[in-house]
Amino acid sequence: MVAKFRETVRKISAKAKNIAKRIACAALVPYCLANAVSAQAHPPLDVTATAWAVVDAQSGQVLAEKNGNEKMYPASITKVLTVAMALEKCQNDISIPLTVSYEAVHSITFDSSHIALQEGEVVSIADMVYGAMLASGNDAANVLAEYVCGSLDNVETVYSQKLEELGCTNTRFVNAHGLHSENHYTTAEDMGKIVRWALTVPGFQEVFSAEKYEMPPTNLQPQIRYFSTPDWMRLNGKKYHYDSAKGSKNGWTTEAGHTFVSWAEKDGRQLICILMNSATKYKKFVDAATLYEYGFNQFVPVSLDSVLPTKTILIQGGGDPLGQSVLQMPPTAIYLENSYSPEQIKGEIISPDVYVLGQPFAPQMNVWLEDAQGQRIDIGTFELKLYGLDDVLKQNIGLIPENLVGSGRLHAGDPKIILVYTVAFLSGGFCVWSAWKLGKKQSISMRRGDFVGLLRKDKRRWRYVSVQSPSCFGLRFPKGKKYPKYKSSYQKRTFNFKSRRK
Repeated sequence: MVAKFRETVRKISAKAKNIAKRIACAALVPYCLANAVSAQAHPPLDVTATAWAVVDAQSGQVLAEKNGNEKMYPASITKVLTVAMALEKCQNDISIPLTVSYEAVHSITFDSSHIALQEGEVVSIADMVYGAMLASGNDAANVLAEYVCGSLDNVETVYSQKLEELGCTNTRFVNAHGLHSENHYTTAEDMGKIVRWALTVPGFQEVFSAEKYEMPPTNLQPQIRYFSTPDWMRLNGKKYHYDSAKGSKNGWTTEAGHTFVSWAEKDGRQLICILMNSATKYKKFVDAATLYEYGFNQFVPVSLDSVLPTKTILIQGGGDPLGQSVLQMPPTAIYLENSYSPEQIKGEIISPDVYVLGQPFAPQMNVWLEDAQGQRIDIGTFELKLYGLDDVLKQNIGLIPENLVGSGRLHAGDPKIILVYTVAFLSGGFCVWSAWKLGKKQSISMRRGDFVGLLRKDKRRWRYVSVQSPSCFGLRFPKGKKYPKYKSSYQKRTFNFKSRRK
């Protein structure tokens, strides 16, 4: 009887704690929504991943994130970059044959995921990209890395160059597959940049969204190899099916936990979801669906150019002002959380009051959100554009060469170009003067007898200097002097003249 009473009390206590927890979460809703656009967004979502981010695929805007810049181990989602770089290099010609090397097969542990490649096996890029994406074959990723980088020793160098281009400042990849290494890491936001770029590579979307693939027999393997996706969000009839899911890649190691990158589309909008260290193998599907619903339903597009301030600046061509132009945000749309209004978006223009044509000019605007408590939530920094500049240039046509108008370029009225022309003129004059002095000096000491014959024209002969002579600056040709004709055709017709020194 006592045991039954204690069990009843325990159940009531558990229910009470659950209700209290829900009330606490409901009370936090306004605070969480108010910080959804900030760099440390914590929307009221039950997401088990240690770090995550939801990114708009078109603009790259991070709609919401948690620990988005914390360095984490990626595991096999590394293969997203490997596959995308291979497709970029082959320009989507996935029929190119590749030969499997010894290093590609034996540099990985055999207890890791692989597709049973053998040294000397001839495969296609199609086989490798689908084998790496669907079956998460580490050997397939190595084959692709050798195709892209030349050898596995060059992976870190080549991958680092691509990561730098993408702006992934907190990412370092030392291998192509994602097997654990202390020096192999990334962040949720950096992975969002990688996936966003990969989706623009021809052929990647087809591989990323594939559900199955049949690898044909090769020279060393007579059997067909079958690959299929482990993403239950994209498989009909599965418990975690999500209608808007379009593509994904998952990963797992003991150190990284469960990692997941996916891509979804709904009502014309595309979102990217990054999950790092989810709680369980299947919980990542629930986390992704929760974040997608939040991103699709809780954000609306807002045109920044219609709500942010403008600035009028003077246009100057090196002298007097030529006119005025308006500095304004170009058409730019961002997604704003529903609890905010466009009037809460603020901006500060960072630009000089005068634009001198040809000088560096990079105006920017810091944009932030001001919540009800007056707190500032940074949105980002955007480049501005000059409107009306073409009209100013047309009004002053003929005064300013149009081909010299532009950021960082010099024009005729600029002091720098005047200095350049002056130096060039003086240098050229010095070179001519030096050549003249040298020629004069050489001509004085030139052997006047250094001639090889006569030039004859209209019964007149002139001396000419041989190629061995150092200069001809002091050579004087006789004028008006005629040489006697020979009476016979067999007489000598050339002479050697001796010059007279003054």
